[in-house]
Amino acid sequence: MNDAADEDARWTPELRSGDPELAELVERESGGPGGHHSLSVALVETDGVRFAGLGTGRAGAAVSPDTAFEIGSATKVLTGMLLASLAAAGTVSPEQPVAELLAGRRFTNGTTGSVTPAELASHRSGLPRLLRGSPVANLRLSLDVARGRDPYRGMGREDFLRRALRAAPAGPRGEFAYSNMGMALLGHALAEAAAPTGNGEERYAVLLERELLEPLGMAATVVRRAGVDAECAVPHRQDGRAVAPWVSPGYAPAGVGVLSTARDLARLLGAVLEGRAPGADAARPRFAAEGANRVGLGWLTLNRDGRQMTWHNGATGGSRSFVGFDRARGRAVAVLSNTDREVDTLGSRLVLHEG
Repeated sequence: MNDAADEDARWTPELRSGDPELAELVERESGGPGGHHSLSVALVETDGVRFAGLGTGRAGAAVSPDTAFEIGSATKVLTGMLLASLAAAGTVSPEQPVAELLAGRRFTNGTTGSVTPAELASHRSGLPRLLRGSPVANLRLSLDVARGRDPYRGMGREDFLRRALRAAPAGPRGEFAYSNMGMALLGHALAEAAAPTGNGEERYAVLLERELLEPLGMAATVVRRAGVDAECAVPHRQDGRAVAPWVSPGYAPAGVGVLSTARDLARLLGAVLEGRAPGADAARPRFAAEGANRVGLGWLTLNRDGRQMTWHNGATGGSRSFVGFDRARGRAVAVLSNTDREVDTLGSRLVLHEG
């Protein structure tokens, strides 16, 4: 990353775009100007979709619904929906061993090979949160994050799978324990079983486009390739310093290197609310998570004061995301930010119409 001052790294949070009433609400609920470099929000209701932007996107222009951001782990809902869609078509079974989906490869740990797609999609596989490395490698990763560098360094699909096939569980199966590794393994297993032959690095991206993005018209949602530039809002720290975006075809199904826009995510949320999205059933809560909360395939469900919010968030080195909906009220929200400050509070308040 070039450490020189980025021409896009300008703090102008007072710049607004989109629906004035929504922009004012977003500014108020996010803590006022200065908390984020920029925010892009979509509010989906039964009578339509509204957008609002605060701050700058690329080259000093106002953020719009078409400004792309890193979405991080919000990608996991897409991977869960891929499983639900392929299962509905009879292409895969949620209960078959993952080793069967990766039939041409050998797991050195039989327990890891026996976990199921449903367990991977619901974080109940017992696999570790991330691939384990040496103490030196783990220290290097922590330093990269602290210095605003990409800790994944473009880790490819084959490198990820080579290491995942040797991985051992870190905990018991059947209990909720969040695993980026598990979700990435699921995405690549689905891609190997169902995606067309071709460049292995791009199989997950090909499957995602074919099964979800194209049917929903989400043309702006892309999986970045290592060494290939893609325009997005420059990620930032809260102090205004620009940091490197994260790119890794290996961890892409878990959310590394995936970009989207408020407009695309509004299309996704609207289609899920209406039940017409491929794999929309992934949002159905199936298993116990933490406390009174539940988990489906990728989607999490929060139960609070008799209300249900189905949601997921995302975090990279300098970006945050939130997607969520209240099915009972037909209300959904997407929040995108290029600052390493959480947006979950803002997103949930907008979904539940609090404040």
